Amino acid sequence: IRIYHSVIYSMLEKAIRWGVMPRNVARLVDLPRQVHRELPMLTPEEARAFLEAAKENRLEALFVLAITTAARQGELLGLTWDRVDLDGCTINVRQALQRLNGQYQIVETKTPQSMRSIALTSMAVASLRRHLERQEMEKNQLGSAWNNNLNLVFTTHSGTPLDRNNVRRRELQSVLRGACLPLHLRFHDLRHIAASLALALGMPVTAVSEMLGHTDAATTLRVYAHAIPGAPRKVADALEAVLQVQN
Repeated sequence: IRIYHSVIYSMLEKAIRWGVMPRNVARLVDLPRQVHRELPMLTPEEARAFLEAAKENRLEALFVLAITTAARQGELLGLTWDRVDLDGCTINVRQALQRLNGQYQIVETKTPQSMRSIALTSMAVASLRRHLERQEMEKNQLGSAWNNNLNLVFTTHSGTPLDRNNVRRRELQSVLRGACLPLHLRFHDLRHIAASLALALGMPVTAVSEMLGHTDAATTLRVYAHAIPGAPRKVADALEAVLQVQN
């Protein structure tokens, strides 16, 4: 309901700017209380099981990138080979894949801050190299039927863009089953898991925020404060040090 209201509110605000409506009646709506969904988390052991199960999947590299770069699904599905530097071990996120009017298109990222360079793990680089070899084989087998006009890293067997829902229903579910993990996990949850694991390992909030493409570190803190280890204990110890009264 809150999402629908946000869309309608934005539409009516634009109508006011165009001079076709006198006021935005969406401002009068009492919205239901927002319920925050608890972010999913995997232990390092479960994450390793996920990656092990992904090795059996054609889109292994997609899942490796998702859980090691925290990139959004649209950003990964819209990743093109000219944005991948395997020797430099980085990917440049500048665009995303969207389906508009029934056609797949490359669009700008969610926000200007979402445009970022992300360092790759050696595991991610190795999986991308294997993926590139597999894609070249598929291209050679199909010949003129191969259709990857967008130069996408991740495609169907024929080179066309991947449908995000098919990735979730088929590939992701297959990997989750193979790893004996909850089947309700979404692709977007891999982004949360990557960020939470990085923070739990003591990585600076600013570095994780940059990896996520957040507007600022405050956004990262608001979403992932629970993942920072020992925070309540540090607060208690700091207060005790300041307020302790000598006996």
